[in-house]
Amino acid sequence: MAPLLLDTSVLIDPRPIRESGLTAISVVSIAELHFGVLGSTDQAARAQRTIRLGTIEARFSPLPIDSRVAREWGRLQACVKSRGGDPRARGNGLILAATAIVHKATLLTLNVNDLRLVSDLVDVREPRYDDPKAQAERPN
Repeated sequence: MAPLLLDTSVLIDPRPIRESGLTAISVVSIAELHFGVLGSTDQAARAQRTIRLGTIEARFSPLPIDSRVAREWGRLQACVKSRGGDPRARGNGLILAATAIVHKATLLTLNVNDLRLVSDLVDVREPRYDDPKAQAERPN
């Protein structure tokens, strides 16, 4: 069974997922979560995001963007461009996809459509949820 790389969208989704196996995150998600804390102007939301960030940082040792990931990221950007897409619009998603490829992981994301141009190159899917009804009920 391939390890699972959790996208930031999955990390912040309050719905419990039904997945088993080794899970990992990327330093990209840590950066996005820090931005979420620092960009919040609502005190209650900032406090909640800070707690979530601390919990995630305590649980995971994020995978880095090393030279292998950087090479794969460049390849994915070139592929998106050659297929008529804008790689800049998919920046963080492509870094996560490159990280998944390098670590032979399945990328779990709520933004599968953002990676449709490279879906033949990376194993990407939406997470499964504990409650089957939750699959259709995305948070706003």
